[in-house]
Amino acid sequence: MHPAPRPGRWLALRILLAGVVVVATVGTAVATGIDHEARRIAAPLGHLDPSTERILDKPKPGAAQTILLTGLDHRYSDGKDAKSRSDTMILVRLDPDAKATTMLSLPRDLRVPSLGPPGQDKLNSAWAQGGATKLTKTIRNTLLGTPADPFRINDVISVKFDAFAQLVNYFGCLYAEVDRKYFVPPNSGHAQIDQPAGYQLLCGQAALAYVRFRVQDSDFIREARQANYIAEVRSQIDPMEAITGDLVQKVGKYVNTNVAGSPRRLLALAKLGLYVTDKPTARIKLGDLSDADDDSGDVLTTPQALARARQQFLHPEVAKQKTKRPAKKTSGGKPRKRRAKRLKAATPASLTTDTAGMERSAGVVRGGVSGVDVYAPTLRYGRGAYEDEMTRGYGILGKDRKPKWPSYRIVATTGDNGQYYGVEGTTWKSPPILALATDAVRLGGRTWRVQYDGKNIRRLLWQAPSGTYWITNTLTDELSPKEMYALARSLRKVG
Repeated sequence: MHPAPRPGRWLALRILLAGVVVVATVGTAVATGIDHEARRIAAPLGHLDPSTERILDKPKPGAAQTILLTGLDHRYSDGKDAKSRSDTMILVRLDPDAKATTMLSLPRDLRVPSLGPPGQDKLNSAWAQGGATKLTKTIRNTLLGTPADPFRINDVISVKFDAFAQLVNYFGCLYAEVDRKYFVPPNSGHAQIDQPAGYQLLCGQAALAYVRFRVQDSDFIREARQANYIAEVRSQIDPMEAITGDLVQKVGKYVNTNVAGSPRRLLALAKLGLYVTDKPTARIKLGDLSDADDDSGDVLTTPQALARARQQFLHPEVAKQKTKRPAKKTSGGKPRKRRAKRLKAATPASLTTDTAGMERSAGVVRGGVSGVDVYAPTLRYGRGAYEDEMTRGYGILGKDRKPKWPSYRIVATTGDNGQYYGVEGTTWKSPPILALATDAVRLGGRTWRVQYDGKNIRRLLWQAPSGTYWITNTLTDELSPKEMYALARSLRKVG
């Protein structure tokens, strides 16, 4: 018997199925009423070509399902009649019996020889060649499987990027953490962006520019940024708001899916989504990536890396919970609280003490904001450095888009391209990001809440009397759990 679910975990399913999720939880609804409501919700959604349905694997009731989420993009330089490309491709595994909900991002520029000659064989060209059918068949029988041993995909949901900004604005903008400063000037030949670092309220176009940025990053970094954004905003989406409003009616024309014509299939998918909402998310990394040396712009990987990614996606491993399980009840009959496990002190050799750099960054913060206590770690990654040009003090905006909580962001790099970690501090005592933590540990006399990403640590968060502080890993979780713990243990108040 599956555990009772909690409110949702990830954005895409909630946006597309929010109304059905709510309907599925209403115990007094009769079957015909649910079916009628599902038809109403599904009505605005677009249909995929019938050929796609024929190559999808029909799931058994209550069994695990794999969903292919695609974000479609149209390049204006190709002309208004050019076909769209699948700019973003994310596989999501909903398995009530697994330890985590898994996500696997596929690089848009990944070379697939069966799609054409070098330069024309990128994975994102599959959609332009044959839509959802071609892309699904390529992933199923060539990339992650073979005709004899296919990688089974149950559903496909495609969303045009035109809808992304509307989705974000529909919910009054959403809070997300920006790992570093992103800047591309206007008239540069690339999409303009001027987004500073830090936890902040991002509205439609700003959020779109952030998740699509790729000028100085690899596909791998870009995909991690998109997956992290989905994970961070998931707790801010209210299914009831979606069902009672007109979200699907507004953006349905930008969404195509095979379940649009099957309300009961849509309902079954929503029910499965409910059962996995209490599970952590594990982002699976496709390893052994490299750039082709033939100027094609293709990204290469190996058959072994693809096989590992498939195995980890279908059978995820997660970190062991550190919170100690207490006796069920106290002597007075009241439930006991879980106790955070105290971890042994250890400083990995990869970290170095940099008190001067810490104090310099704190000085940058104090030059931009007042009213917030500044904490920073005395340790930093040895091969990296503090990025004072990206570090800042600022105010997090409220939903009225006015500065409300004095805050700061200290940015540091590991020394590798695109890899930035950081320290965030704010007087906001209940930011939505706290909802992502599922565990707790004792470090340096403080209780830190832990957000896992599979076996990695995504964030460590500390609720102090004066506000909330946290340390965030790089976009691809390059810092090990021991390194993250050591950074948290070295956190000190500055000044």
